[in-house]
Amino acid sequence: MIHQNILGVIGNTPIVRLNALSEALQLNVLMKMESLNPGGSHKVRVASNMIADAERKGVLTRGSGQTIVEPSGGNTGVGLSMCANLYGYNVILVVPDNYSVEKQKLLRLYGAQVILSDSSTGNNSHGEKALELILENSNYVMLNQQRNLANPEVHRRITAQEILDDFPTGQVDAYVAGIGTGGHITGVSEVLTAKWPNMKTYGVEPEQCDLLNDKHCAHEIQGLSIGLVPDVLNLSCIDGMFKVSKQSCMNMALFALRNESLSLGISSAANLVAIEMLASQLPNGSTVLTMAYDGLESYLSDFE
Repeated sequence: MIHQNILGVIGNTPIVRLNALSEALQLNVLMKMESLNPGGSHKVRVASNMIADAERKGVLTRGSGQTIVEPSGGNTGVGLSMCANLYGYNVILVVPDNYSVEKQKLLRLYGAQVILSDSSTGNNSHGEKALELILENSNYVMLNQQRNLANPEVHRRITAQEILDDFPTGQVDAYVAGIGTGGHITGVSEVLTAKWPNMKTYGVEPEQCDLLNDKHCAHEIQGLSIGLVPDVLNLSCIDGMFKVSKQSCMNMALFALRNESLSLGISSAANLVAIEMLASQLPNGSTVLTMAYDGLESYLSDFE
């Protein structure tokens, strides 16, 4: 098949069994490789769907040169930049100043203007800075993935359906996912639990945070716990939460690289740390599904 542009390659990411971890935990650990999407993450699904939704509503017009402003840790920003380059928009991305230097460089190479927010003021510093830019520039458009219903909708309509297609028989016993904007854990869990009512969904957050009690603290795991309870997050989907440390995530990323030959970013490795913690609560042989959001390549400076 010949696609009209790179965005046509989004989706249909494979599910891979993690053999070494499965054997160690006596589980069937599966990972949907969202890192194989164009742009290297699951967020390109969200970015393209938010832009398409805004175009349908007349908020954005292709080829207009309109400016999209978005707070992003990097992956959504990459997706927005890809779409903007193809559809004729400009992009300003507000990124916390403690986030991946590699990702900041990549965003600039894509052509986005990157503005750094002061992370010492809180985990949502980039969201607050983006709102300031919107107030100062009424012609800018912010899609706001934390509140935009097109975020979980794309996961209900497409991502979750891809998973169901990969399970013509059998089912997933537990779904484990990190919580940032809350879009994918909401969209995927809602659809999967409708099909498999006995499936449990577990969220993953940094050890310093407590989302279910609306407690948000500074942390070092990019993409998780964004400093508020996102509007698009369906809390009723969550059966439990696991708290992970950055060091345990880094250790797991190295384990995955050396034992599974999988390149996993810190938040992706966090999912596997949570599965390791969950294992004692599950019967042997249970099937646990999670996602790889992006690869280790964007976080190499963390391992220096």
